Amino acid sequence: MDLSIVLSTYNRSAVLRNALEKLAVQQTNGIDYEILIVDNNSTDDTEQVVASFIGRDSRFRYIFERRQGLSHARNAGIAAAQSDLIVFCDDDIEAAGDWIQQNYEASLRFPEADYIGGRVLPIWGGPVPSWVRQTMAPFALSDLGDKPVIVSPQRQHCLVGASLAVRRRALDKAGLFSIETQRVKNSIGSTEDFDWQMKVWAHGGHGVYVPEIVCATEVPRDRLSKAYHRRWHLGHGKFNAIARRPIWDGNKRLAGVPVFMYRQALEAALGWLKFTFRGRAVDAFEEEATFLFYIGFFRQRWKAHLLGTGERGSRPARQASPTPQSSE
Repeated sequence: MDLSIVLSTYNRSAVLRNALEKLAVQQTNGIDYEILIVDNNSTDDTEQVVASFIGRDSRFRYIFERRQGLSHARNAGIAAAQSDLIVFCDDDIEAAGDWIQQNYEASLRFPEADYIGGRVLPIWGGPVPSWVRQTMAPFALSDLGDKPVIVSPQRQHCLVGASLAVRRRALDKAGLFSIETQRVKNSIGSTEDFDWQMKVWAHGGHGVYVPEIVCATEVPRDRLSKAYHRRWHLGHGKFNAIARRPIWDGNKRLAGVPVFMYRQALEAALGWLKFTFRGRAVDAFEEEATFLFYIGFFRQRWKAHLLGTGERGSRPARQASPTPQSSE
């Protein structure tokens, strides 16, 4: 089999149907593939929606994963996949008509790449506020331009899981997706994608951004609110505190937090005040978001430190945006 598509979903049958319709009408020039829909313990009519597609096309397969969390769902899809090339996507994407074909051709074009990502473009769910920039991390979009880009420790970028092709050899080296830093139900700010890609880099591997691979994803109206972005950055700080980041944990720490991060948090707070005073609302909000990232990080590490559960407060197992820079 040439490739396996793994789509994880939880209680989103309405948008799932549209995503599956796009996958059902792909132009693939004879590629042998399967589409695995991993139902992550949904309570809506997800199973019935998938069954309607299985009845039309035997390449669709249904998997039920009771353990709650995106990584659990993806890892179940990996276990069931028949191909050595596994392409992940989300339940709210609209894949271009040649999305499967382009993923397969990219795997042949870049045989040395351990994983491959493409463009993930927005479908705005409402008027776009003046403070919004498409590159903001909470939107989980990806567009690095019109030419391929190698992603590695020398050029760090998270290729988002809305369109991510992974070779099984990379999973053999780097392991499965983290269950400690995964999105569970409606939590936000999780870091499972970047955590896994960092492990690939640690084993000497790399990824490639390929612009010909194109899909679009809805950006709902609620994600266009500052309240959502504030909550996302607080959550992102928390997940990064749980994750293992050598750049942070190789430094001197105070109450479980690398000392240099206190200084960077203060700089973000001062920048927030400065830009607010100067009337530069967009820059002020970005500094505020940076500050909230640190607050989420500090709260998680302080809690773990006080409870004596370790610096991360999580079971032993397994980018931040913004990414703090080490002072050492």
